[in-house]
Amino acid sequence: MTHVVPEHQRAEAQRTLAATPGVRGEPSDAERSRTLIGAVRTGSLATIGEGGFPFGSLVSHAVDGQGRPLLLLSDLAEHTRNLAADPRASLMATEAGAGDPLALARVTVIGRVGELAGDERAAALEIYQATQPGAFYAGFADFRLYRLEVESVRYVGGFGRMSWVDAASYAAAEPDPLRPHAERIIAHMNDDHADALVLFCRKFADRPGTAQARMVGVDRYGFAVLAADEPDGQETAVRLPFDEPTDTPDSVRKAMIELLRRARAA
Repeated sequence: MTHVVPEHQRAEAQRTLAATPGVRGEPSDAERSRTLIGAVRTGSLATIGEGGFPFGSLVSHAVDGQGRPLLLLSDLAEHTRNLAADPRASLMATEAGAGDPLALARVTVIGRVGELAGDERAAALEIYQATQPGAFYAGFADFRLYRLEVESVRYVGGFGRMSWVDAASYAAAEPDPLRPHAERIIAHMNDDHADALVLFCRKFADRPGTAQARMVGVDRYGFAVLAADEPDGQETAVRLPFDEPTDTPDSVRKAMIELLRRARAA
């Protein structure tokens, strides 16, 4: 039987998902899930172990074009033995960061794991080795390549944000193309254009008293800023959307220039 969103969670999931895509200039939770699982290279694999008890283990993974996790597992590993008896499993990937771990985003993909062979294995192995270039053991005789067929996804974006994502939405979603460049964009804006961030908050976020602002996140739909009305004062989260999706650092630069032009003219 295919895993579906639990009945008691459906209303909550619908409310969350309805509030997230493009309507408010934010990625959907499906997009967030695809972005996160592709951005990290290790996760927690949960299999069904001896006596039916959950068994958790650390694994390295890659993801294919549909967001399906690819796993290179040894025949000697306990999780491999578990999967041979029962292919049901989940993989949880967690955002890297400092501070309270429960405030970080994480995604759990749920499904059945199967071994790949032939052309499918060759294509998947190429993806895996590109993601995990240090996997020298890929050629060992006791290592096999597996794929988790995603049936459902649970996304948690920190405190107060969580939803179930169905498999079709997850597969169709695109990872955020700015993720590899986000750290550099954030540092550049905070180091060189902090005054512009303050102006954006004053003109576009209904915060005329903003005295300082710092960017803390950016994606193809917009960016997040922490703003305060006095130096080192209490910060408030502000979300500012781009006029249209920006898929490259250069398009972000152009979008920022246009926002600054409009802010100065307002």
